[in-house]
Amino acid sequence: MDAFISNSWKFMDKNSWNTEIYSKFLTQRTRPAQDLLAGIPDTLTPKLVYDLGCGPGNSSIILKKRWPFAKIIGIDSSVEMLNSARKTYPELEFSQKTIEDFSVTDKPDCLFANASLHWLKNHDELIPRLFGLLNTNGVLAIQIPNNFHSATHQVILTVLRTHQKWQALSQHLIYGPLEHPLFSAESYYSILSTLNAASITLWETTYFQEMPHYQAILDWVSGTVLRPVLSSMDPDNRLQFSSEYLAAISQAYDTQANGKILLPFRRLFMLISKAP
Repeated sequence: MDAFISNSWKFMDKNSWNTEIYSKFLTQRTRPAQDLLAGIPDTLTPKLVYDLGCGPGNSSIILKKRWPFAKIIGIDSSVEMLNSARKTYPELEFSQKTIEDFSVTDKPDCLFANASLHWLKNHDELIPRLFGLLNTNGVLAIQIPNNFHSATHQVILTVLRTHQKWQALSQHLIYGPLEHPLFSAESYYSILSTLNAASITLWETTYFQEMPHYQAILDWVSGTVLRPVLSSMDPDNRLQFSSEYLAAISQAYDTQANGKILLPFRRLFMLISKAP
């Protein structure tokens, strides 16, 4: 099976984000953010909202549309993502910060973390710290992908470990999710129940994404979890890895009658309201 690798990988380092690749499925990536936002009660009328890990601004703009009179600030550690966000949404405010070091002088009424916290460790410490930054009656809204157990992600480790020359690259991925691939709602509830919360809401959703071909699945993971691996490879190794990934992934997901592939994507949602 032939694989196509974008030339844009040629100029990336492992700490960079390629907004072109990431944004290829921006509609699908935005839908969970919309569902997370829809879960926040209408009784919340925030004055200050931070979008933690805002990426190219696709989540920040829906926050502004929901709360047009609130100050919305998107933060991200990636210069590439922030440049894209500022270009697309010049009316919004963006700042380069890491979530780990995020702090405030004015307490926000909402912290919105859509598909960002799963990149970070020590959630048992991180989530309480973020919750503590909130204003009274504020809301911490979290959505994390919960598909690290799926073939899309586990095949990456399998292919890397098949070749001795790539085994060291697996260290870019084994920071938690791929080794312990299923986030437990019960485990998060144990963390959240220790907080001064007025309410805690958790739910899971599995999105079945229509993919036109197996290459689209490769493109999807190339924009996120596979990014540090591909950017560490030279062009020949990227092509070999991608060909082997495509061969393996085609065995994991069936082609439908119309020639397309249904890709299940499970996500975990959390809404925690701060007590007065």
